[in-house]
Amino acid sequence: MRIAAWNLERPRTNGHLKNAARLARIGHVDADIWFLTETHAGIVPPGYHALATRPMAGYHAPGENFSTLVSRWPFVQTIETWNPEFSVCAEIRTPGASVLAYATLITYANDRGPDSASPRWAEHRKYIAEQRQDWLRLARDFPDLPLLIGGDFNQSRDGSGWYEDKRAVAELGDALREAGLRYLTEQDFRLTHGLSRASIDHLCASHTLVPRVRGIGVWEGRIDGRRLSDHNGVYVDIDI
Repeated sequence: MRIAAWNLERPRTNGHLKNAARLARIGHVDADIWFLTETHAGIVPPGYHALATRPMAGYHAPGENFSTLVSRWPFVQTIETWNPEFSVCAEIRTPGASVLAYATLITYANDRGPDSASPRWAEHRKYIAEQRQDWLRLARDFPDLPLLIGGDFNQSRDGSGWYEDKRAVAELGDALREAGLRYLTEQDFRLTHGLSRASIDHLCASHTLVPRVRGIGVWEGRIDGRRLSDHNGVYVDIDI
């Protein structure tokens, strides 16, 4: 099974050339489950199933949303999340086993909050605390189902300090471990894969799946000279 995460930098309905190139890259990666963020209803590969977050009123244009879970296989059930504008979750029946998949976006460092007074990283840490409750609930309520989490975490997490806050990095790592999850994409992809920028889109999985990881790949947001996103994409192959 291949899982992948990519922030698409808010595709527009009329961005036909860019959207076609984005879909071509998605088709080339050929993941079975996608965790797409800052995306659009038009960016779904043919034949796939999609579960999108609720658009944020006053922010999103028609068709836009923060997170979409895209699957080659059908959804068995959808599961409520802490905030339906940022996260979606579903059980997916794969040929090997059923899994839970949770697509999310954790807000950026300079989000000032609803009163425009929050200091840098404060809202980001609030989102971590809220999603921690989701992950603990999922681990408790579905103990027999492996959990996959992916999306835009807004943390580089590679030790470089490129885009991360030490406290937030520790809190997110603790929250994942408490729910029995492990990061799959914390390496410095600039060193290992020659990328021009660090990655802040990540993939995580239940600790039982970590020994089954067979490969990791990344790609730049700029492809053939055309900027398709300001984020790198990442995928992980898992034997389930």
